[in-house]
Amino acid sequence: MQPSPTMGAAKRCTACGLPADLGRFCEDCGGDLEEFEVPAEALPWRSSAAVEENPDHPGGSDDHLTFEMPGIGAATDVGKRHHYNQDSIAIALAEDGRKIAVVCDGVSGASDSERASLAGVEAAVTEIRSALAEGLSAEDASRRGVGAAHSAVAAVGKQYPNSPPSSTYVSAVVEGNQAVLCWVGDSRAYWAGEKEARCLTVDDTIQARLEYQGVDPSDERYKNPYAKALLAWLGADAPTLNPNLLRVDLGGGHVVVCSDGLSRYFNDDHDLLPLPDGSVGEKAVALTRQALANGGHDNISVAVVELESPGSVQVDERARERADQGSPNGENGAAPLLGVVSEAEYTQMLGGGRP
Repeated sequence: MQPSPTMGAAKRCTACGLPADLGRFCEDCGGDLEEFEVPAEALPWRSSAAVEENPDHPGGSDDHLTFEMPGIGAATDVGKRHHYNQDSIAIALAEDGRKIAVVCDGVSGASDSERASLAGVEAAVTEIRSALAEGLSAEDASRRGVGAAHSAVAAVGKQYPNSPPSSTYVSAVVEGNQAVLCWVGDSRAYWAGEKEARCLTVDDTIQARLEYQGVDPSDERYKNPYAKALLAWLGADAPTLNPNLLRVDLGGGHVVVCSDGLSRYFNDDHDLLPLPDGSVGEKAVALTRQALANGGHDNISVAVVELESPGSVQVDERARERADQGSPNGENGAAPLLGVVSEAEYTQMLGGGRP
């Protein structure tokens, strides 16, 4: 069962009545928290938290859920191959109207990744909103958001010292026709225009980093057995957190953030097009259905965020140039990885990575 499109759930203390975002007890007086329904348009943020929890996997996302806020639509689906949803998604509006979307993809094979990913998106979206309200830049707010998500995922893992849950991460803060993107792992952000689409992120894998830098396909590093393994993720067993951060100038259209349950079906960025008709919520649902129609091999989560100008779109190449200039280029010899790890760490990781 899905919530009414005009209603949502929030928490308040049963003793003092103060509102609360997370947890079971009031941080002010220690009283128990209760949920109550409020109009969706009054909610500062919404997440994919299950309306009816799976008793075998409590604390995670709903298996089939769609929700929407002004200018942002979100959808998640368990897919056809999994028994429960390890993806999570949260969307929000900042006090000044900036739009926020966060996706976490719990890594399969680890304990309680579904609960960890939900804790991650909810911690991130509340921290980003708070940081923006304090006057921080979207970049600094994004850094605080991913840090909060990392801590939340790691906290869930304390009870699993031998197999802690982990998650990938991507967030977008959209202000006008600019987007500030932050990511760890292989969850992605795309720009979608009327006739052109482009992936704006680079997966944290050896293969993706080499491809982005234009390294010849014959390079020996492509043959490494861990070339497609994640080099970065969130969680108690993750490498030192060093998230990717990029501001892009866009002429309009939409930003799409998603888990690899959707992006795995894009052989080319333009496979995202044409973006389905309808509201942003209907677009998110339609993209989810496309992934299901292609096999639904994994959990699917997608948020569609409307830019200021939905018409003709042109990516500002200077933004990508700035990203290139801020990364080691390796003009002589083998090209190092971008941003995520140092050259020494890269050499060490050639022997392993997150499968």
